[in-house]
Amino acid sequence: MRTFTVLAGVALLAACGGGTPEGDGADTTEAVKRIRAMEDSVFENLAFDQRSAQALLDVYKAFASAHPVDSMAPEYLFRAAGVARSVHDADQGLRLYDRIIADYPSWRRLPDVYYLKAFTLDSDLDRKGEARTAYTEVINRFPDHPFARDARAMIENLGLSDAELIEKFERMQADSAAAVQ
Repeated sequence: MRTFTVLAGVALLAACGGGTPEGDGADTTEAVKRIRAMEDSVFENLAFDQRSAQALLDVYKAFASAHPVDSMAPEYLFRAAGVARSVHDADQGLRLYDRIIADYPSWRRLPDVYYLKAFTLDSDLDRKGEARTAYTEVINRFPDHPFARDARAMIENLGLSDAELIEKFERMQADSAAAVQ
């Protein structure tokens, strides 16, 4: 399985190396097929394979670099950020979110990017001040998006310890149960 993943990654990197930055149709189509095969390989395994995940991360970034104007480039960078977080490289995830924000400012999933950037600062890196600023940016940029509501809730909980959060949620549950009766 690892051999297939490594070979697929090498083949994709070779395929992405040629052509124009926009990529020709055949080159891009073949690269996307290879990425799908790698994704299937990584995600079909019940056990997490760090090496395969890292190879997939590298392939996502290689595709976006080789085909920056392709509609899949921001999607693959977004997926790469998620994989980076799953391999405990939150800093790389942040850099990828920032790259999407800078390079694809009109991408349809930009609210997700801003929210996950804030969440990464908060949950993965414990940088609460930066997280507060990032959550506020979600609220200001996308006030009608469901993530704005979530960002407000996250800001309310930023300074709470785990014990305080549990107590708060237990109170909310009790209040909710009392309201139903």
